[in-house]
Amino acid sequence: MDENQRFRRLVGIASLTKLCDVLVSAKTSLPWLLSSIGAPAWLISVLVPIREAGALIPQWPIKQNTSDIRNRLLLWRAGTLVQAVSIGLILPMAIFLPPLGAGVGIVLMLSCMSLGRSLCSLTMKDIQGHNINKGKRGKLNGMATSISGLLSLLTALLLVTGESAIGEPAILVMIATASALFVVGLPLSKSLHTHFEKQDSEEELQALVSTLQHNVALKHLVISRCLLLHGALVAPFFVSLSSTQSDQGFTLPFFICASALAAIVSANLWGQLSDKSAVFSLRIGSIVCALTCFLFMYLPQWQGWTAIGCFFLLNVGYEGIRNGRKTYVLDIAEGEERTQFVAVGNTIVGVVLLLLGGLYAGLYTWIGSQIVFVMATAMIAGMAHTHWLKKEK
Repeated sequence: MDENQRFRRLVGIASLTKLCDVLVSAKTSLPWLLSSIGAPAWLISVLVPIREAGALIPQWPIKQNTSDIRNRLLLWRAGTLVQAVSIGLILPMAIFLPPLGAGVGIVLMLSCMSLGRSLCSLTMKDIQGHNINKGKRGKLNGMATSISGLLSLLTALLLVTGESAIGEPAILVMIATASALFVVGLPLSKSLHTHFEKQDSEEELQALVSTLQHNVALKHLVISRCLLLHGALVAPFFVSLSSTQSDQGFTLPFFICASALAAIVSANLWGQLSDKSAVFSLRIGSIVCALTCFLFMYLPQWQGWTAIGCFFLLNVGYEGIRNGRKTYVLDIAEGEERTQFVAVGNTIVGVVLLLLGGLYAGLYTWIGSQIVFVMATAMIAGMAHTHWLKKEK
């Protein structure tokens, strides 16, 4: 199999994975599902932290404990099956269990899905690196993002054409489809090969600790990232508050459309801005997110197209935060130092996400929807802290 064939297979795998992320999203479909089955509202607070932290924290121990397995495709396939089964089990839980049991079960399955994603994310980097030469890897990710974005829009438009009464069944169909798509992607990995050289785990761990202790730039980057990730943490509340208050019927497809459109229309613009100044991209993105939170909370009953418009703006702003963060890491570090930055940052941010999830779950039962103001304030603090970031240009 030549490189072009391997390229097409990897684009297919990446596109299906990104589409599944949209269909079973901790920001849109899962908050809506929890609201529709009557699960406790505080569970919504832990969806994004568990989804993101579950994919970040395990990567280091997984890397240490699987370094003897040279065939990374076996690990990737195992992670894919874990995700497919975990998503599939959400269906009977949502249908047959009482609201509290279903909500807790869905969160547990999300945790298992995140573990599978962590394994896939870690091994897919090795697979892509071995099968695709430099100069084509960025194109691969770009094509996959575009394809999955278009498929997401198509999925949302198909849902829009349905009746409003099909709300919960439509979500269950989306979840079942995502589970099936993970299985469909497995045959695409046939004939792909990868080679992995075992590294000295002890030396790697010492380098990680040393990087964290002695690099001031990394410390400030982690602090800013932890504050600015509230742009992702607040997103489920836009969906859940709108679903409980809106009289517009089944509006989830419009939220999915808003998320996909935000990525499609803004990613290139944020990329160009980040190339000029990644820190400036972080600042503008955080301001957009924070102002959108205040706008959303002052809208009467979070109704109609205004709530969906706010969700679009929130995703546009967070695209700037995400793009700026990734570009900043690329610019301030090179080679092995960059790898260490990513590893340390992901581990710490994953732990912080879990802590914030627990904090906000308890806080939500006390202050309710006012939690959106708390998260907006954290983003403003994150924007202010970017002034301590090392200049990357």
